[in-house]
Amino acid sequence: MNSDLPLILPAWDAPASVTAYCTTRQGGSSEGIYASLNVGNHVGDSAEQVSRNRSLLPHHEKLHWLNQVHGHQVVTLPTAITEADASISRSPEHLCAVMTADCVPVLLCNTAGTEVAAIHAGWKGLHLKVIEHTIAAMQSPANTLLAWIGPAISQACYEVSEQVARHFSQYPGAIIRSDNADKYLLDLPMIARCQLASLGLQHITPSALCTYADERFFSHRQATHQQQQQTGRMVSVIGLRGV
Repeated sequence: MNSDLPLILPAWDAPASVTAYCTTRQGGSSEGIYASLNVGNHVGDSAEQVSRNRSLLPHHEKLHWLNQVHGHQVVTLPTAITEADASISRSPEHLCAVMTADCVPVLLCNTAGTEVAAIHAGWKGLHLKVIEHTIAAMQSPANTLLAWIGPAISQACYEVSEQVARHFSQYPGAIIRSDNADKYLLDLPMIARCQLASLGLQHITPSALCTYADERFFSHRQATHQQQQQTGRMVSVIGLRGV
């Protein structure tokens, strides 16, 4: 992949016909709390800077950007629909993209290298089974799919209320008590991995990268702790290579 950006590449055994990457916050031209490779145009950064940053991305002209709403809507590309939290593609002309800044990006491809998908899964999306909805909308059987779980906030850094934690009590180890009263630490990447496995996926590769603890990434939770109203977004991309 020809790019001067410092990209995270999935360490998985995807077919050669599949291209995939995740950006960091480095290598762009945004400033201040958005420094520097912010690709989110909904977080208060200047549209000009975001457009410039997006133009640096590999295959940028083929990306389908979503207006993510923490739901379980899935679209199949090409489409004019943008309000969704997952997309599927079977064409080299249309690449799937999801933005994150703590939520879990999940990239999927089949072993034949003919179908791909990208999923944005925060706690709401995981609760609403966005992963299950995405796999149900794909043409490939689940046991022929490979999954990569991209950079997301780790359990040690993700404190939630009992009300949120209660949604995931069926996942052993995904919830532990915090030192703060009535708070719990929630493991979003583990929950995503458990859901993928329960659906029949046998090849699941976690990135094991924490957006909060690793300064290479944007983190909404960290920005909140620093009394910032907003922060930037990374993007996780997957698609099929042209012939």
